[in-house]
Amino acid sequence: MSDYLFSQISEVHGLVHTGPGNLNVTFNGDRPWSPLAHAAEDLARHARSFVHPRGFGDARRILETYRTVLLDGPPGSGRNAAARVLLYELSSGNERFHELLWDDDPQRPRLDPGHIGDDDRVWLDLSQVEEWVWRDVQRVLPTVRNAVIDRGAYLAVVLPNNRIEPVLPDFAPFHTKISRPPETEVLRRHLRLNGIPDAHSAPAPPELAEYLDGEPPLGEVAALAQFTAEAMNISPRGDLSGWLATALEAVTRQDDVVAGNIAELPDGRRRALLLATAMLHGSHAEIVDQAAGRLLAAVKFPNEPSRPLEGEDLFRMFKAVNARLDDSGHVRFERLGYDTAVRIHFWNHMPGYRAQIQAWVVALADSPALEPDERAGLVDRFADLCINERHWSTLADAVFRWTTEPTNERRVAAADRALRRAVVAQNHGRLFRQQIRMWAMDERLSERLAEVIVKVCAEVVVINHPDEAMVRLHHRARRERRSTAAREALIRLVTEDLRLRRQLLARLTRVPDGGRAWDIDPDIYLEIADPEAFTRPGPRHRPLIAEAEVRTMLTDGWRRTLTEVDDARWRPRVAEWFALARADERHREALAGTPIEAVGERGDILGRLYATARDLPCAAPGDQERQDAFVEFVLRRITDAQGLQTA
Repeated sequence: MSDYLFSQISEVHGLVHTGPGNLNVTFNGDRPWSPLAHAAEDLARHARSFVHPRGFGDARRILETYRTVLLDGPPGSGRNAAARVLLYELSSGNERFHELLWDDDPQRPRLDPGHIGDDDRVWLDLSQVEEWVWRDVQRVLPTVRNAVIDRGAYLAVVLPNNRIEPVLPDFAPFHTKISRPPETEVLRRHLRLNGIPDAHSAPAPPELAEYLDGEPPLGEVAALAQFTAEAMNISPRGDLSGWLATALEAVTRQDDVVAGNIAELPDGRRRALLLATAMLHGSHAEIVDQAAGRLLAAVKFPNEPSRPLEGEDLFRMFKAVNARLDDSGHVRFERLGYDTAVRIHFWNHMPGYRAQIQAWVVALADSPALEPDERAGLVDRFADLCINERHWSTLADAVFRWTTEPTNERRVAAADRALRRAVVAQNHGRLFRQQIRMWAMDERLSERLAEVIVKVCAEVVVINHPDEAMVRLHHRARRERRSTAAREALIRLVTEDLRLRRQLLARLTRVPDGGRAWDIDPDIYLEIADPEAFTRPGPRHRPLIAEAEVRTMLTDGWRRTLTEVDDARWRPRVAEWFALARADERHREALAGTPIEAVGERGDILGRLYATARDLPCAAPGDQERQDAFVEFVLRRITDAQGLQTA
């Protein structure tokens, strides 16, 4: 774990998770959900648990002064968290927070300045990139900084771990280094957030100092606080020293303990029960026992003849794998964190059974016997085993299987849960978002998988990666057959964000260059070509239509729409443009002139445009004079356009 806090969640409503326990996503039911609001709320929660590292004040001063800061420091020092909290502290509440992603396609710029909007708060995580990427990023960074300054944005960059290439002299004023925050303070902060407010005054176990002196990953320190709270809930009459000692056993590696216990188990049945308990930790004993039986079948373990009343009872069976039943019959291991260690041991040290474990999980998630929260926990635990460079495709394959016919709501829910968890993984979410892009471009994609990726893009990916969400929804909207879900989600997304509207406009009007021109694009263009949106001042008090490049794209969009789409479909939107042009003299030329300029010499279409202007209704008798003047204006523009074409 490289940088703490954003790889670990202390509250059940966070969206980023790589630590122990379930990830639960909830939305505030009192107001409409929006990615902008959710990103800000998520950052606010994390800021409460953030402990300022040494050098944070210098970083804040640099960011305030230059709108850009380059954060250096050792892995695990909290740079990623610091970058986001720095941006959060420089916000007023209405800005969009999102990650700026580097592009690994050598045919495109490493960074796209178009992904920076007015007043955006943007971070760029280069901590894991190779040296050549860092070299390329430095070449384009001046262009990105120009966009940041021009648009009143702020940019925080996390520099590569163990880089060799130095920071160029031009960027020296923005470069600063942060160190790890005090581990003890990090622990106290997280203990307080987990309901243990007086940790500073209580004695600590002697092994705690040794553990913290070893500079563990700060995310692990946060997990230690969570386990301490769990220990307190299990033994409320204990004291902090005892709870911390129990929690320390949970976060310290338990590989040797697990390996020794597995070696002592007499046969495959016990081992199947051990893994089933770890994967369904907290479920009812009967559910876990049935799951163990299904696992034995999945690995083709030989059946034994049934001997009624001679078998062990559940109590003794679970005791043999160091698990206990509570009063309601639910099963948990006696040691905190033991379930995670068991899962990791089976997955890492028994590679020959990974395919069978995957097949078992895929089938088990479809079991009607599982409650929704049990299914969610199973999927989360399996996902955590797979979210890494080596095994990510195993989880992607499970998502594909869950959404392949015959399917049902349980299987779709499992796929949705897994993908939501995967796309936000700090170091490997990129792999799953790339997989979603490939799925979105698949003409033969199943309807249920399409449904899942649309929801995940519209509700999860959009929070920190809105450009990626927009691109994937557009790919899917182009290929939808019986649904319009992707198209509707795409329109909702760009409706909330002027920059994304501009980005989609660029995609819709881009020359295919030998590629495919999609029939649906003119219809999408008509939906996003809202004249109010293009003339409304943005955060920097500039309407989109005032940009020459946007005017060009609008002209291109109207050209294709007016020449390829039936006028019954485009006439209502043109009427809106003309009605606003009639009322708004500031933007009259742009609003009325753009569609006219788009068709130029096409007299038949120009005639329909003139008729649309002429037939605009008047809301009051006094509007007729304005209407007559506007129709005359349109006629002049049409005449001019034809004259320019024929000169």
